[in-house]
Amino acid sequence: MATMNKPEMPILRETPDQIYQRIANRMAEIAQQRGETPPATEEGEIFYDFEYPLAVEISEQQQLLEYGFLQHFLPWADGEYLDACGVFFGLPRSAGEEDEHYRQRLIDRARSEEGDGRRQDYERWARNVEGVGGAVAIEKARHDLSIDVYITDLNGQPVTAELVKQVRDKLEDKRRALHDLQVFPAKVFPVNVSVRLVLRHDAEMDKVQELIANQIKTYLKGRSQIVYQQIGALFFVDGVEDFADYTLNDGEANLTVPLDAIASLNLAVTT
Repeated sequence: MATMNKPEMPILRETPDQIYQRIANRMAEIAQQRGETPPATEEGEIFYDFEYPLAVEISEQQQLLEYGFLQHFLPWADGEYLDACGVFFGLPRSAGEEDEHYRQRLIDRARSEEGDGRRQDYERWARNVEGVGGAVAIEKARHDLSIDVYITDLNGQPVTAELVKQVRDKLEDKRRALHDLQVFPAKVFPVNVSVRLVLRHDAEMDKVQELIANQIKTYLKGRSQIVYQQIGALFFVDGVEDFADYTLNDGEANLTVPLDAIASLNLAVTT
């Protein structure tokens, strides 16, 4: 693995003497502003005995803060923090495996999972194109291996032929060892949610409906199975005390979104 130097963080690496000197300087400045004589700050003085231990503690806390900050990053994480990175990548540490070897395996996994032309990569690349709101990629065996990408606009509606071509051109630059890549307007799978809410007396209907819509849209994103009970749990936003008469596509059953479609919410709320 290439050597990566840890970032310099001088503010978090002060010695106790540096911190104590800043405290003493500040105390002297305050005393002068008051027209008083600054206290003696040399070793052995009362001010020193009280303040220097605090400077030591602050210095140690700075070191701990720097250590904790660096543990957020895979190249510098170690021990149980490195194990947490492994949980994220779904790659546990082998028995007796040292940090450096385990870290290299995790970095190799990150590099192979990110941007190597998998289905999730094409979905992300397509969504990064201006004007695209949603994208679903499907791997097929049309010519040994192929990828079909279905996209919607920012309003969740089928896109124009112009945007399809634009996305296709963008993805062509990123294509990885595929014999075929196609982009299509996605089919829209309507998700009709109807519910009657019992609101708190001071709740504003417009805000409540917006909160619920945002939660349901987040839930629907990229989901192939829509569970009736899970949608119902999303009604309890601030201001909602209870709900009734809830239907999902005019029924109470779970829904399955076709592979080549993207769920689009139609929310009808009454009180």
